[in-house]
Amino acid sequence: MAAYFKLHYPLISVSIFLSFIIVAHIFSSPEYSFVKNTISDLGAQGYSKKLIMQTGFLLFGIILSSGILLNGVNFNNALILIYGSCVALTGIFCTKPFVHPETTNFSQLHSNLHSAFAQIAGIAFSIGILLQWYLEKIPDIKWKHLLFFALIISCSLAFGLIKNYQGVAQRILYLISFWWLARYYAVN
Repeated sequence: MAAYFKLHYPLISVSIFLSFIIVAHIFSSPEYSFVKNTISDLGAQGYSKKLIMQTGFLLFGIILSSGILLNGVNFNNALILIYGSCVALTGIFCTKPFVHPETTNFSQLHSNLHSAFAQIAGIAFSIGILLQWYLEKIPDIKWKHLLFFALIISCSLAFGLIKNYQGVAQRILYLISFWWLARYYAVN
């Protein structure tokens, strides 16, 4: 069982995280918009069902980080370890409320920490893909790393620029990231 986990932890973490995202969507409130709201909003402060998404962030980060630690941290995987750890921390520190933030009492510090950890996670993940590209010896896989990096950067820019469609942009970003992590990330 441990040998299976050490080899397949990226797929396991992604599968669990996707399951939590789907469940959080199923039970989301009518105010939540798949198109406009982010996945972090499903775990926002003041949101009655935030525990679902918080648990998803935590489990994803813990499982991904545990797999890396079990295999041994090295130059090749250190940035993905930072990514996993920061995603887990976004489950502890929740973003600001998406429903009536002006009238809901919330912690700005927690919201700021959530944003900071999410940004660090994104930067570490992106540079981690570039590092995998640089270290890859197989030409067919090497160009795929570069393609995924370009797609992730494009989606990240779209996420920042298209405010009314941030939810869609983020979901596309997550799907691309999860595909790379589960399929092309070199475990060892």
